[in-house]
Amino acid sequence: TARTGTEVHQNIVRKKVYLRGFSSSNLKEYTKMFFKDPGCRTLVLNQLEANPNLCSLCSVPLFCWIIFKCYDHFHSAFDSHEFPDCTVTLTDIFLLMTEVHLNRTQKTNLLKKNNRSQVETYRSQKETLFALSKIAHMGMEKSLFVFDQGEVIASLSEQDLHLGFLRTVPNYRDHKDQSAYEFLHLTLQSFFTALFLVIDEKVGAKELLKFFAECCTLDTTPSTCLPITWLRKNRPAGEDPFRNKEHFHFTNLFLCGLLSKAKHKLMRHLVSSASIKKKRKMLLGYFFESMKFHMKGLTRARLKEYKQ
Repeated sequence: TARTGTEVHQNIVRKKVYLRGFSSSNLKEYTKMFFKDPGCRTLVLNQLEANPNLCSLCSVPLFCWIIFKCYDHFHSAFDSHEFPDCTVTLTDIFLLMTEVHLNRTQKTNLLKKNNRSQVETYRSQKETLFALSKIAHMGMEKSLFVFDQGEVIASLSEQDLHLGFLRTVPNYRDHKDQSAYEFLHLTLQSFFTALFLVIDEKVGAKELLKFFAECCTLDTTPSTCLPITWLRKNRPAGEDPFRNKEHFHFTNLFLCGLLSKAKHKLMRHLVSSASIKKKRKMLLGYFFESMKFHMKGLTRARLKEYKQ
């Protein structure tokens, strides 16, 4: 299930139980069961250990299966123990998962392998991707994760709804007379939000870097995360310090992944190369300023041998 940690309704189970995800030992057991090849298994475990964000998603059995299927695909595609660029990132997983969903529109025989490349798939579904990403971004800005039927239907066709990125939320609050929609998982909304920031030509520096401000706590703002003045001023006063900001964090991770040089070949079919390079420069500039600001706040060593 994708809803670990939630209480099972008593109409289904008489005893009060909570759904639990994979523990670290469960994950190792499942990895051993899924990957029969010891070499491949070791590579996967090493990469999960090196990527805590990917590993945390694997605590959810459904997502673990999806991620492992992606690893299996990468391994078979390269026909060796070397995964692409020696690492598989969270962005790689979600790009592949999105590609699989987009290919649902292809009327092919189930026994026949789809020969359409990833570039062709994304390029042919450019309008759908933009519409989905626009909805995701609108929701992320408002911390909105359930959408009215009118908002969704105004942007997406019936065929787009059947791709599987969105699911209906029956009897949601005031929407009893009509369906409400949500993304399949919160991380998927984060992915599409980042995609919007990349492929929308109108997005400027302030909007591109907005969610980095959301991830920073008020105490760390002056010394670490927000060296840029207008980003610091963007924080609302009296913000709830206990509000979960994981969705902003994942959005930033996906933004970095999509703007990386490794993804330039794919992204240039959705937006101009000039726009990608410009936004990448903004992002690198922000990281540089953040690091410089952080270094200035560090305590200097008081050693005679050390020249400051």
